[in-house]
Amino acid sequence: MTLASYLRDRLPSVCVRAASLALVALALAAYGVEVGVVTLVTAVLAAGEAVALLVDFWRRCGFYQRLDRTTDGLAEHGVAYLASELTREPATLEEAAFLDALRRASKSMADQVAIMRAEQRDYRDYVETWVHEVKTPIAAGRLVAANNPGPVADAMDAELGRIEGYVEQALYYARSTTLDRDFQVREVVLADVVRAALRRNARTLIDARVTPELGELGLTVSADPKWVEFMLGQLMGNAAKYRREDAEAGRLRVWASRRQTGMDAWETLLFVEDDGVGIPPEDLGRVFDRGFTGANGRRYARSTGMGLYLVRELAGKMGLTVSIDSEQGRWTRVTLAFPASARR
Repeated sequence: MTLASYLRDRLPSVCVRAASLALVALALAAYGVEVGVVTLVTAVLAAGEAVALLVDFWRRCGFYQRLDRTTDGLAEHGVAYLASELTREPATLEEAAFLDALRRASKSMADQVAIMRAEQRDYRDYVETWVHEVKTPIAAGRLVAANNPGPVADAMDAELGRIEGYVEQALYYARSTTLDRDFQVREVVLADVVRAALRRNARTLIDARVTPELGELGLTVSADPKWVEFMLGQLMGNAAKYRREDAEAGRLRVWASRRQTGMDAWETLLFVEDDGVGIPPEDLGRVFDRGFTGANGRRYARSTGMGLYLVRELAGKMGLTVSIDSEQGRWTRVTLAFPASARR
């Protein structure tokens, strides 16, 4: 609130007060009071009205400024609707009425938020239960395929592997909205989690004739190993899906390095690069959007548009950053940046 906006809001009242002062001056003059006295009385009354307006402005301004600061502070944490509960009691009836209305609206919003959180929690619990239940028949089917080797069994195992991958996506999509369960950040060696992801996705890479090449991976980072393994699995799956058809075999390179970010702080970078079809320049800025498949997804009809979206979401939950570079027809490189830490 500014003084100018306050005066514009109070313009009708100011006009009435000015008219009243003019009437007082005319009345005094009509009774024969000297001009000097009339002027003095009018000036004193006008000064009193001005002071009253200024006092009212500063009092109201203080209330709304405190409310703005409180709202801005809470907005940073996504709970701006609680501002009315942390605002000091108002000094005027108008402010009291405004704050009362705001508190009723905030209570209604808080109730709706609580309901939505409960529904979200129920949905997440249902998805996790469904995922664990459906994994049982998938595992049984893969076991049957393994015990009955042959072309049909191999094809069935490959399709079951794809189904299992989609089920994992559903599980991590549900988990990406919260950190209250199955999330444990600890120190992990990148080589361990990369090899775990390779073992999990070995069949997919072998079927697509993609050969992994591992570089320096002996660095230690702070992250949830299961989440990082899943993220790497999505990237490895993309390397298999989008291998160049004109190449006899594909290549998947994974390596890590450190980059200094401060006097004694270092950021760990994990690179995952393939030599597949690459990404068209017009699609590169949208590949992390949920459900975006792009030209490659339409061409190969293999994309759900969820893999890279989940990579970005899970990375953000762990405080990591993810970026992507690509040259169409040649390569794609995804970089995971782990938070800065003291050099080891």
